[in-house]
Amino acid sequence: MQQKRRTSAGDLSHLRELFRHHIESFDYLITAGLGVMLRDIKPVQVHNPHTGETLRNILSFMILFSFILLWFADDPILGRPQKDRSSEPLYPFECRQTRISYTGKLLADIYFQRDDKAPVREQLNFGQFPIMLMSKCCNLRGHDPQQLVSCKEESSEMGGYFILNGLERVIRPVILPKRNYPMSTVRNSFRDRKEGYTDKAVVIRCVRDDQSSVTVKLYYLQNGSARLGVWIQGKEFLLPVGLILKAFIDTPDREIFASLTCCCNEKFEKDKGAVATQLVGERAQIIINEVADLGLRTHLQCLEHIGEHFQPLMGGLENEPYSVVGDAVLKDYIFVHLDKNEDKFNLLIFMLQKLFSLMDQTSVLDNPDSLQNQEVLLPGHLITIYLKEKLEDWLQRTKKLLQDEMKKESNNINFGSVDSLKKVLEKNPTRQISMAIENMLKTGRINTQTGLDLQQRAGFTVQAERLNFLRFLSHFRAVHRGASFAGLRTTSVRKLLPESWGFLCPVHTPDGEPCGLLNHMTRTCRITSYFDAQGNIRDFSKIRMSILNVMIEVGMTPSLPMLVHAGPPADLSVLLDGRLVGYISSKQVERVVAHLRKLKVSAASVIPDDLEVGYIPLSMGGAYPGLYLNTSPSRFVRPVKNISIPAVEGQNIELIGPFEQVFMEIRCPDGRDGGRKDAFPATHEEIHPTGMLSVVANLTPWSEHNQSPRNMYQCQMAKQTMGFSLQALCNRADQKLYHLKTPQSPIVRTKTYTNYCVDEYPTGTNAIVAVLSYTGYDMEDAMILSKSSVDRGMFHGLVYQTESIDLSDTKGSKSQRLFRRSTTDKSHHSLIDSDGLPYVGQTIKPDEPYYSTYDEIKGAIRTTKRKGSEPAIVDYVAIDGKKHLQKVNIRFRHPRNPIIGDKFSSRHGQKGVCSQLWPDIDMPFSGVTGMRPDLIINPHAFPSRMTIAMLLESVAAKGGSLHGKYVDATPFANSEEKVNEETNGEKSKTLVDELGEMLKVKGFNYHGAEVLYSGVYGTELTCEIFIGPVYYQRLRHMVSDKFQVRSTGMVDQVTRQPIKGRKRGGGIRFGEMERDSLLAHGAAYLLHDRLHTCSDYHIADVCSLCGSILTTSSVQPQIRVREMRGLPPMRAPKKVTCHACKSSKGMETVAMPYVFRYLAAELAAMNIKLTLQLSNATGA
Repeated sequence: MQQKRRTSAGDLSHLRELFRHHIESFDYLITAGLGVMLRDIKPVQVHNPHTGETLRNILSFMILFSFILLWFADDPILGRPQKDRSSEPLYPFECRQTRISYTGKLLADIYFQRDDKAPVREQLNFGQFPIMLMSKCCNLRGHDPQQLVSCKEESSEMGGYFILNGLERVIRPVILPKRNYPMSTVRNSFRDRKEGYTDKAVVIRCVRDDQSSVTVKLYYLQNGSARLGVWIQGKEFLLPVGLILKAFIDTPDREIFASLTCCCNEKFEKDKGAVATQLVGERAQIIINEVADLGLRTHLQCLEHIGEHFQPLMGGLENEPYSVVGDAVLKDYIFVHLDKNEDKFNLLIFMLQKLFSLMDQTSVLDNPDSLQNQEVLLPGHLITIYLKEKLEDWLQRTKKLLQDEMKKESNNINFGSVDSLKKVLEKNPTRQISMAIENMLKTGRINTQTGLDLQQRAGFTVQAERLNFLRFLSHFRAVHRGASFAGLRTTSVRKLLPESWGFLCPVHTPDGEPCGLLNHMTRTCRITSYFDAQGNIRDFSKIRMSILNVMIEVGMTPSLPMLVHAGPPADLSVLLDGRLVGYISSKQVERVVAHLRKLKVSAASVIPDDLEVGYIPLSMGGAYPGLYLNTSPSRFVRPVKNISIPAVEGQNIELIGPFEQVFMEIRCPDGRDGGRKDAFPATHEEIHPTGMLSVVANLTPWSEHNQSPRNMYQCQMAKQTMGFSLQALCNRADQKLYHLKTPQSPIVRTKTYTNYCVDEYPTGTNAIVAVLSYTGYDMEDAMILSKSSVDRGMFHGLVYQTESIDLSDTKGSKSQRLFRRSTTDKSHHSLIDSDGLPYVGQTIKPDEPYYSTYDEIKGAIRTTKRKGSEPAIVDYVAIDGKKHLQKVNIRFRHPRNPIIGDKFSSRHGQKGVCSQLWPDIDMPFSGVTGMRPDLIINPHAFPSRMTIAMLLESVAAKGGSLHGKYVDATPFANSEEKVNEETNGEKSKTLVDELGEMLKVKGFNYHGAEVLYSGVYGTELTCEIFIGPVYYQRLRHMVSDKFQVRSTGMVDQVTRQPIKGRKRGGGIRFGEMERDSLLAHGAAYLLHDRLHTCSDYHIADVCSLCGSILTTSSVQPQIRVREMRGLPPMRAPKKVTCHACKSSKGMETVAMPYVFRYLAAELAAMNIKLTLQLSNATGA
């Protein structure tokens, strides 16, 4: 049970795998994404209106005389971060301390071509582009742990985030529909398109090589026809599907009819897997007749018809023939992942067949909330598509500027020279492109006109908090369903479906509003990318060609060059990355699938190891059958054992995806046959049961013995723990950091602690815990801490706060300010050094000065006092040398000893509050060892919460400490021993027996209980007490950060009630629940004190005649008799008058909350009169 610890600081391979998909997606942007993106951006043409030619002549001479062409080159350059006006490399720690961004220069070449002359190439600077840490453009790339430490970084720095204005930001991956997969769906909103539409459609999200996507929807009409929904410039256009089919290829109607009805065969209509009925022929005829009714007979006529209607929307094609415009519409907006129209034709036929099958109920819907039909939007891909749109917008603005200059008759600019063109381009700054990317990373919002085919425009980035190592790590393993789903009332998007097994952790999701929307990937889950295992970019065209050749060799009939009329149940379609490449007989498809899986795990095969072989078998009314092969990036994959292949040096490990997993037979190593029959034997096996849990969930010892909600709570509390967050703490300037001074490595630990270097960033302490009801202070979730243990440093923590002061940021002021101490006034010299900054190690109390500045123009010294409610220690002062003592970072240190009200938790979701620091002399002690517990919890914490693993940890940690070794607490390890027992015939001990024997050997009680004596009376406690070491965590929720109390203070100017907010010195809200509690206690008059006397007490004048509170006013008369004798006038008692009654009779003073008077004024503004009835006026 002893576990080896990581001996080498360089063993970071497991940890790097967790961050890999973030870094590789940005590397794709650098190496290939920029070039692919620029090649897809179309050139813009600028026509000269001063040629004097007619429209026809302009058309004929346009290419020769009257236009300027602009387009981007294919090889942009993204440089490494450098210091200003220097070639020295810029490192991330400098950006954190000086509050600047970690960026590199983005250079791109643009071509100018006038008429038929040779194009001129000019390099433009597009500003400072944010660089992801540890990417290929990062200055830390390739550094070993020692070099990283010399660069003032963590030895295990993984990167994957950006630094913007000194803050670390990470792009959170978002769930998207699976690319290039036709998905049948039902939505009531489909009926709102037009009259005659149904709620059923087949939707496909087509993704280009540059990761930009276009969603195409195929709607079913009530008359049996279909419409293709295409989005162009933010609007959806509905086109007859027959028109699109004839526009794709030049084929007769008979061929279209045969392609649509090939699935319909009376011989197989009632067989297993039949997807078509006799209605398909009628629908096909309706589709063909719709085109004939439009008077369109040929392929060219259909193209011209499309081009005629869409020409105003296709920029740059205003003077092109309609057929060219129509072809451009098909190329740019319909099935953009395919290049050939023949492939687009075949895919549309397949989608129609699937749509008809859905209507005939011979196949079921695809669940859009299932991970089977989803993928991930990675950080580099989001930046790529956003950058592409910004570059296209920049080109369009450039075109408009040139057109405006040409329209000016007095314009003398020679557009034949590049210098003249560059003068115009100065009005359209190129740096705003990189500024848009930086702003997106800072705020998480995208400013887009098209929407980028995304369902949200905000919430893409979050701050990578360094509260502790596990919280930082979880940011890179999280996947979000999307901000648009947070406000939905339905719970279907939050459900954990069986398809997520092995890919999303069932335990690691927050409770509350984001529950089920923010999930975390499992420990073994990976995301495919454009890079292979050796770090080389994959050539997907060659990979697809190799797969196609293999499929033809095993018996697949290719779909090109001849159209093949085949379909289920006799033949199954084969789709490769959304392209219908052929058909294969349903009788031999299982043999082909098994052959492909063997090639996947073979090192010498041309088939990639992450190929997704999604085989949907024939069924009666089940999922639409077919063979779907996927090689694209952004897919979830995880490793399993292929037990149908002999294991030769681990060559039977296969990567599978969620799409294919649904139709596979995978067994758990401890699940035996899983209730399977002989007809469905298992072909694969899980590598380890803990593969279904995330890294954080795997840290809980023996989590299979706990109630599942407790494991969920622990995943959240582990990320709120005050731990050893950073090793390079002296080089950090974070706004707020938590630091535990006395952390320890847990005695009871899982293998995940070693594999992922968690021991380098511990999060708790091994405390001696006694389960005992000892005093009245340990009821419910309260716990008692030993005061002596706390005095010796147990759970002692620090809170670091950094304040950045930049004197050059003063706006609207021409004065130059510097840090300097006054030489005349020496009253503050004990607090402020000669440079105007505080002494390091100095304790600064609230309202004490801590730095002073000197205004060179006014010649005045100004001292600034520290705000806050508690003293702080100056930890360090960092000066930015580039600004002549104008920018500094001052870090304060706040000691945080455990006090009453601080929160603690075990690793099993057993959280509690410190209720008392108990004197060590009064703590109970063991009669055998004399040991006193550090912490006492109530026994009632276990029966209802059922955290049996905490009891096991206490016993195991006691045995481990006695034997001097770590105890392996990996979940499900005991079940594996049972499997070995059954296979080898050797009987193994149970976990409880093994732990009990460890204690028994050392002379302790077998069950972990001991006899304790009262520390107060010295008498023996009448029962055996369960006592042992338990790894406890101190949470960041501390009383010192949250306590709030005041007697008097600021009030709101409108309501005159106390303001809210701890920083502003506000009060605590007395709400409805507090009101109810006072009423329930029978102390109703206390409400008068809390809600009136001590809140907004006000004395108002009320007219008892009309009951008005707003029409009264007071007049202060003065007696002028005394003025004759030279004395000041004497004030008489005020006279209150009601303007409505025009009388001063019946005026009464009434004490009331001022907010009641405010309510009366607001109602009067709405023409509603509030009338009061006074008891004194009626004589009551």
